[in-house]
Amino acid sequence: MYLQVMSTRSLTDPARKAAGVLIVAAALAGALVPAASAKGRISVALGDGSPRVGQAFTVYIRTDYVVPADDWLRLIAVAPGKSWYDVVGAVTGASSRARATTPRDGFEVKLRRADATRWRAVVSLPRPGRWRLIVPNGTHVGFMVPPPASWMPWVTVRR
Repeated sequence: MYLQVMSTRSLTDPARKAAGVLIVAAALAGALVPAASAKGRISVALGDGSPRVGQAFTVYIRTDYVVPADDWLRLIAVAPGKSWYDVVGAVTGASSRARATTPRDGFEVKLRRADATRWRAVVSLPRPGRWRLIVPNGTHVGFMVPPPASWMPWVTVRR
C-alpha cells in the first residue's frame, strides 16, 4: 500500500497559512477545553471488598466538588466477564452500540445522597465472581470512556 505524505511546503502560500491557523486553533482548543475528569475527583470506597453472594455491603462515594441539588451520580454493577462499556452504555442509554442484557449482565445501584459531596449505596450481588462497580461520570448524564480506574473498583464475590 502506498501512502503519500504531503508537506506544507508543497502548498501554496494561502493554503499553508490556513493549515497553520488550523493547527494553532486545534492546539488552543485542546489546551482550553477541560477534560471531563477535570470537574473534580471522585473516590469510591467499599465497606467489604469480598462479600458473599447476596450479602449486602456498603459503597461510599465522595467528591471534591459540590454536586448540584438537581444533579446526581450513578453507580453501576457489571457482572463477571461482561464488558463495562456495554453494561454502562445499556444502563445509561448513552450508547447505541452497547449490547448488554440487564439485569443479568449488570444493573444500576441506587445511590443515596448523604450531603453535597458524599453518597452511599447498599449493594448485594447475586452471583460469585469478580464484579466491577462503576461511577460512569461526574454527573448522571452519559459516561466517560473510560472512566478513571479509581472510579471502577473490583469486588470479588464469594460463594
